Amino acid sequence: MDTVARRAKVSLAPMRLPRHLTRFVGRESELRALRTQLQTSRLVTLTGTGGAGKSRLAAEVARDGGDAWPDGVCWVELAAETDVGAAVVATLELPGRGSPLQVAGSWLAARKVLLILDNCEHVVASCAEFCQGLLERSPEVTVLATSREPLGVAGEVRWPVAPLAETDALTLFEARARLVEPSFKLAAQNRDSVSAICVRLDRLPLAIEMAAARLDVMSERELLANLSDRFRWLASATRTAPERQQTMAAAIDWSYRLLTAEESRLFSRLGVFHGGFTLAAAQAVCGEPGGGDVLDPLSGLVRKSMVVAERMSDDSTRYRLLESQGTFAAERLAESADAEAIRRRHYEHFAAERWQPRDAANFWSAVSWAREHIDDGGLALALEIAGSEFTDPSRARKLLVELLDRKQARGPLFAKALNLAARLAARQGDHDASRTSAKASVELARELGDPELLAWTLNGAGFVYHTAGELEAPSRMYDEALELMANSPNQRLAIEVRNQRAWLAIEQRDFTTALEMLDGCVAYSRAAGDRAGTARFLESAANAQLGLGRRDEAAAQWKEALAIFGDLGDPFGMVWCLGGLSLVAAAAKDGERCLRLAAVVERLSREWSLRTLASREEQVDAATREARARLGTAKSEKVWAEGQDMSTADALEYALGDGAPAALVDAGPLSRREREVVQMLAAGLTNKQIAERLFIAERTAEGHVERIRNKLGVRSRTEVATWAVEHGASRQPLDKRKPESKV
Repeated sequence: MDTVARRAKVSLAPMRLPRHLTRFVGRESELRALRTQLQTSRLVTLTGTGGAGKSRLAAEVARDGGDAWPDGVCWVELAAETDVGAAVVATLELPGRGSPLQVAGSWLAARKVLLILDNCEHVVASCAEFCQGLLERSPEVTVLATSREPLGVAGEVRWPVAPLAETDALTLFEARARLVEPSFKLAAQNRDSVSAICVRLDRLPLAIEMAAARLDVMSERELLANLSDRFRWLASATRTAPERQQTMAAAIDWSYRLLTAEESRLFSRLGVFHGGFTLAAAQAVCGEPGGGDVLDPLSGLVRKSMVVAERMSDDSTRYRLLESQGTFAAERLAESADAEAIRRRHYEHFAAERWQPRDAANFWSAVSWAREHIDDGGLALALEIAGSEFTDPSRARKLLVELLDRKQARGPLFAKALNLAARLAARQGDHDASRTSAKASVELARELGDPELLAWTLNGAGFVYHTAGELEAPSRMYDEALELMANSPNQRLAIEVRNQRAWLAIEQRDFTTALEMLDGCVAYSRAAGDRAGTARFLESAANAQLGLGRRDEAAAQWKEALAIFGDLGDPFGMVWCLGGLSLVAAAAKDGERCLRLAAVVERLSREWSLRTLASREEQVDAATREARARLGTAKSEKVWAEGQDMSTADALEYALGDGAPAALVDAGPLSRREREVVQMLAAGLTNKQIAERLFIAERTAEGHVERIRNKLGVRSRTEVATWAVEHGASRQPLDKRKPESKV
C-alpha cells in the first residue's frame, strides 16, 4: 500500500470546534454568503476589530457547513502561539518528520478539509507564509482565517466582519440579558434605551454581551448613563473567557500591542478627533512637524481594523474610530507627553477651517479645549460655529453667552459675538435678551470706530428688531448700514444689508422696490457661486412676488430656495420656505396643501426651537384658520396629523412637487428613514444612488438595505420592492428630481 493510500485510512483528530454555551444570534445573510464564498475561494480571512465576532462567525460557518468538507473541519487556536505550523501539526496530531509545513502538507495533500486558523493578527507574517505553502501543496484544502488584518496572500478574499445590524444587536442584547435577568423582555418602554446602548457600543457583539450582563446590578437607563465610563463597566462576568476578551479595554489593547511604534503613536493621536476626520486633518494634527506623512501608518491602522475608512458620496474618503476605540485612543493620548501639543494642533487646524457639518463634533471639541487654553477662550472659533451651525441654535447661543460672560477684550470679536448672540436669541423668540445684546454690540462698534464692523452690527441689530415686529428702528439701522457700505469693497456685506432692507420694504408692502433690490442680490450670489446666499435671497424675493400677486413665480422661487436649504441641511431656511409654500397654497384655495405644510412648519419650529418673523407667523396662522374653516373639523384634523407625521424628507418631496402627498403607508417594523430607502429600492435605485440622495456614505446605505431585509425577513432587493408595492410604500416621482435638490 503506498504512502498516500495508507494515510487516507488514518483519520484526522476530531475537529474540536469551540463549544459555545450561548446561542448564535443574527448574521444569517452573512452566513449564507460566507458559505457560498468558501466553495469557490481557498483562502478567506475574516477581518474586523476586536469584539466584532469573527471567531464566533467562523465557528458557526464550520458547524453548519461540515458536509462540504468530507475529510473534516479543523480548528486551530493561535492566540497563544508563536509558530503557526507547529500549532497546526500539534492540534491536528499529525505524525511525521520534517518541517511543520512539510508534515501538514503531506497529510492534507489528498484531503478535502476546511482549516480554520483563529486569531492570526499577532503572527500574521508567519500565517501568510504557512498558508501559501500549504495551499500550494494541498489542492483540496480551504483555509478560513480570523484576523484583525488581512494575511496578504495572493488570492486571499478579505471578508470584513461589520458590526451587527440594528435588529440583530437588539436581539443579542435581549438574549444575553435573559441570562442574568430571565424575565427581561425588549418592549416599548425600554427599546429606546437598549437601542441607544447598542449604538454607543458600535453594535459590537462582545461589547453588547458585556453590557447586557450588567443588568443584574442596574437598569437599562442606568447602564446607558454609565457607558461614559465604559471600560470600567464593560467587563465579562465569565471567568473562562480568554484574557483578551475579559474587558473591552483588553480586547482593544490586544490589537494595540500588535501595532508598530509608528502606528501606535498615530492611533493614540487620532483619539483627539471626534466624529471622524480626513487625511488632510490627520496629517495636520497628528503628523510629525517637518517629518513624513501619515498615509502609511494610517493605511496600516485601516488594514488592522483599528480605523474605519468610508467612501463618501462625493468620492472623498473619511476615516473614523469606533466609539470604544476612540475612547481607548483618547486615554492613550492623555497618557502621552505630547497630548497638549496635539490638542493645540487640533484646535489650530479647525480654527483655520470653514465650518462643515461633517466636522461639527471636531469644531465643538476644539472650542471646548480652547476655553481653558486660548487667550480669547475660543471666541473666534465660537463665532465660526454659531454663524454657521443652524442645526443647534440653542447650543450655539449658550456657547457665545458663556464666553461673553468671561473677561474678554472688548474688541471687534466681542462686538460680533454680542451681535450674533442677539440674532440667535431673536430666532428663538427671546426678544428682550436679543434687543439688549444687539444694542450693546452697536454701541461697542461705534466706540471702536470701524465702519464695516458698525455696518455688520447694524444689520444684525436690524434683524433683531425686525423679528420682534418693529419697523421704524430697523429702517434707520439698515439705511445707516447701507450708507457706511456705499464705497466699501465688501460687496458681500452690502448685499446682505440690501436683503434685509428689502425685507423691510416687503413688511411695508412696497413689493416693487423690494423686488428691484432683491434681483440684484440674487444675481450677485449666483455669480459668486454662493448657494446659501442665493437661497436666502430667493426666499425673500418670493415674498415680494406673492405680494404682487405673482403666485407661480413665488412658488418657483420658494421651491428652488427650499431645494438648496434642504441640500445644505439648514432648518431655519426650510421653515421659511415651507411656510411660504403654505401661503401659496392658501392663495390657490388649496386648503389641504396649506394645512399639511403649516403642520410641518409647526413641527420643525417646535423641534428646532426656531421662530420666524412675527408677521410671517401671523400670515401662516391666518391661512391655517381659513383652511380649517373650509375643510371642516374632522378633515382638518386628519390633514394636520398627516403633515405632523411626515418625515422631513417626505415633507420636502411633497413641498417640491405639485401633486398630493404619498399615502401614509403601513410601515410595519420600518423606521421613517428605512421607509424612505424602501421607496428608493422600489424605484430601482442602487445603493450608490440612494447614498447620493440621502447624503450618506454608500456603506451606510448598504447597512440600511441589510437592516430592511432582516426586518422584513426577505433575501433580496426584489423581495423588498415586492413588499413595498404590497404595502403601498412604492412611489413613482423619485426619478423626477427638482432643480438643485438632492433631497
